[in-house]
Amino acid sequence: MRPTEIPKGFKTFLPEEAEKRERILKIMEEVLSLWGYRLLSPPTIEYLSTFKIVDENLEEFSFKLVDRFTGKLMAIRPDFTPQVAKIVASSFKDDNPPFRFFYKGKIFRDAGKDREIFQFGFELIGVSEVEADAEVVSVVVNILEKLGLSSFQIDIGNSEFLEGALEELKIPDREEFLKLLSHKDLSGIEIFLEERKISKDTRVKIEKLLELYGREEILDSAYQLFENSKSRAAIKRLKEMFAILKSYGFEKKVIFDLSEKRGMEYHKGITFEVFHPLYGFSLGSGGRYDGLMKKFGRNLPATGVALNVDALQELLEKKGLFRVEDSGDFYIIDLEKELHRAYELAKALRKLGYKVARDIVKRNLKSSLEIAFKKGFKNVIVLNRKNDEHKCTLYLSNKKTYQYTYVPKAEEIVKVAALEKI
Repeated sequence: MRPTEIPKGFKTFLPEEAEKRERILKIMEEVLSLWGYRLLSPPTIEYLSTFKIVDENLEEFSFKLVDRFTGKLMAIRPDFTPQVAKIVASSFKDDNPPFRFFYKGKIFRDAGKDREIFQFGFELIGVSEVEADAEVVSVVVNILEKLGLSSFQIDIGNSEFLEGALEELKIPDREEFLKLLSHKDLSGIEIFLEERKISKDTRVKIEKLLELYGREEILDSAYQLFENSKSRAAIKRLKEMFAILKSYGFEKKVIFDLSEKRGMEYHKGITFEVFHPLYGFSLGSGGRYDGLMKKFGRNLPATGVALNVDALQELLEKKGLFRVEDSGDFYIIDLEKELHRAYELAKALRKLGYKVARDIVKRNLKSSLEIAFKKGFKNVIVLNRKNDEHKCTLYLSNKKTYQYTYVPKAEEIVKVAALEKI
């Protein structure tokens, strides 16, 4: 193993990438704050039981370690939602809902090519009305539009509809059938139905079930196709949700997909998943998880979503929506090392709100200038050039230069550089 090697599925972000990541997060946080959500920061490591109580499958891909104090198994966080539920049930047990929280950070799953995923998510807890689900979808739309995306779509489903449909169809081995549906495995579905000698009438209904993907009109088709109360109640909730989204003007951003069960094991009811035509995988997913909170001692309805920040950053790069920002405003090179002048000027510029760095490596002026602009600084200030009457030279990124027989004040330099205050 090479000394510089890192484990498969983990990432290092260099400054430019890390700064872009921070800009994404800043935009997301601003949107969530406007909707009344507050930041939560759960621990990176929890007892494994916190996740298993919610979904046994989480143990399979968790990174596990032993607590040397208690001997109990711990897990590096594979999912945020169980942690948020636990916090609300314990730390806010005496507070009244609704609770609106958002979180950001990495989840770790020992599965797939990405074992470290940066998520930004938010949860609305304590509201059973469908308005809560509509709010979560609306916030996602706000976030994506604020990031500069427009061609995205949010696929909305309802697991209650699908469960009612499969009960009405009397489909055996439902879990296996649901997996085939989730993979859109038409040949696998055909074999499944053939092996179990499913009747022709049932097959016709299943074919129509697979076609329940589209705009608002498919809700009426679904309501007519299945007569059981569970499926019809699910359709009514989706219609209510769509009416709210329509009032926000977001109706063109949603697609209904009633033939697939989405989300984690704990998601029951309305679910949603975010897609963009230029990105082949999901940008985020979520939904309702009314039964989860009860497992931590407080029975509250809840809904939420987690967005994949790694995927969003890759998509924004692909669309060219992230121009490379300059690393700083001023780079100061003091050739005579009259440090007090460089210090004073740097301090004054920073006080005005500008990003300033000094060149503290000994080298020739040409190299220092090249390095300054290569690092992304907008302007370079050179002090005390040898055998020159000019005490200060200001180099701009547009190749213009301004020379002074004195060291100008910070305000004068800023004016010449024509910078807007940061």
